[in-house]
Amino acid sequence: MICTQGTLACSVGDVILIVGLAWILLAGLWAVLITPVLARGPGGSPSIGLVWRLSHWWLRRRQRLTHEGLEHLQTAMQSPQVMVIANHTGGVDPLLVQAATPRLIRWMMAADMMPSGTADIWRWLGVIPVRRDHADPGSLRTALRLIRQGCPLGVFPEGRITRPPGTIRPFLEGAALLAQRTGATVLPCWISGTPDVDSMAGSILGRSSSRVVFLEPVTYDRTMPAVDIAADLRQRLAHASGWPLVDEPMPLILPGPSDSP
Repeated sequence: MICTQGTLACSVGDVILIVGLAWILLAGLWAVLITPVLARGPGGSPSIGLVWRLSHWWLRRRQRLTHEGLEHLQTAMQSPQVMVIANHTGGVDPLLVQAATPRLIRWMMAADMMPSGTADIWRWLGVIPVRRDHADPGSLRTALRLIRQGCPLGVFPEGRITRPPGTIRPFLEGAALLAQRTGATVLPCWISGTPDVDSMAGSILGRSSSRVVFLEPVTYDRTMPAVDIAADLRQRLAHASGWPLVDEPMPLILPGPSDSP
């Protein structure tokens, strides 16, 4: 009985040792072989690179994502300073655009659209929160600094998700002002076919035929008024999409149930 117990104890110890060595080996292989591959993605971060690849696979499979005009994207991303501006169809929009490039796009996002307790996630993704209930010069300064540092910046100049779908609302002057002050290359892109839902989860998880069309990049003279830059960008998207222009702006903050008449 003593010998048997000793043998059993020895066997358990051997199993623990083998499992430990196996984990060390797998961790080593992951660090040497997998991590460098994942780091060749947005921001050079293996964790973001993993999310980028998984989201790309998901969007291709679930939403049948297609990209057009990739030559325009490649040209724009060679510029030292670049901005991506797009119409806003849903919460999935940044993922659709980011799936086309390994360069991390730092998106500006309404702070009121960030659920409570998720600040660390948005910070990890490099999202710039923007207050929509009052002037927010801090977010503008952050955006200017990032552009000048060579970080691609993404902006939805309509200010919020556009309803009804298939229309283009007026562009706010914030994105145009950034283009004017920096002289950055501006890459307009048209997004269509995304799930017609309001929730972020439904927009990402829903089935659809999502399409992103990158238009020809443009650079504006710094003496051009921001209002004219905004109007020109809006017309470019209207021409590419064929969608009607609706001149009434979307309300930046939608009333909640308690605010409804």
